Parts: sequence; structure tokens; C-alpha cells
Amino acid sequence: MPKTKEQTLHISPDYIVGFVDGEGCFCISIAKHKTLRRKSEVRLLFEIEVKEDDRAVLQAIQKTLGCGNLYRLEYQRYAQWKPHVKLKVSNIKDIVEHIIPFFDKHPLQAKKRKDYLLFRKAAFLIADKQHLTDNGCKKIQRLKESINV
Repeated sequence: MPKTKEQTLHISPDYIVGFVDGEGCFCISIAKHKTLRRKSEVRLLFEIEVKEDDRAVLQAIQKTLGCGNLYRLEYQRYAQWKPHVKLKVSNIKDIVEHIIPFFDKHPLQAKKRKDYLLFRKAAFLIADKQHLTDNGCKKIQRLKESINV
């Protein structure tokens, strides 16, 4: 049986760094939540979204990072848009154990590095359960306000 592109695609850490510098997103999300004691939910998201014909690249990145899920997206409200694929990592354990060590070892080179460093600080606050305190929430809110500025 012939190998498919997905089975043979091998990418270097430098390629991933460049790809994430251009297409990646480090997001800190704070949303209202009715049932939580603090009435807000703090989440981190690492995402890369590309057109579906680049799925193999995201699969290779997912394999190299050792975490994340792939989602197929269709933008029906935009008739001319083709389907996309998103690699998403939102599990704090995966962020702390896979995403942060990867980008600490292979630093981003462009302006996205600043966002990563803020995201990294927020991840450690969440991992230490500081997002469950008023002071911790305020720190994360300040980090969120500084990201993508």
C-alpha cells in the first residue's frame, strides 16, 4: 500500500516555530460562567488554523507537540471560503507539559513571542490554581489585556 502524505510528512522544530509565528494564536480567555463560584471561567487556548488542504501540516505539528485536537471548520456564511482545519490545545496539563516546553526549547522569533510569554505566565498561574483567587484573576486579566497589543 502506498504511503499517504500524512504518513510521510516530517517537519523540524524550526519549521513549527516559523509556522506558529505566522499562523498560530496564544489566547487567554475569561468568560462569564453562571455556575462557577467566581462567576467567570479562565481558559487558555493555543490554536493554529489553516485551509483544509494543509491538514497534513497540522497533523505533523500535532504529532510533534504530542497533544491537541484537530477540528474541521466550515464557514457557511462566507460562500467563497473553503473549509479550514484547526489544531487546538486547551487542556492546561497539555499546555504546561507539551506546549510550554516546546516553545521554551524552540523560541518564537517574531512578535508572537511576546504573546507566548504572557500566555506562559498565565498558564503557570492557572496550574498553581491562582485563577481561583481574586488576586490571581486580576493578574491573569492584566496578562490578557496585554496579549495581541
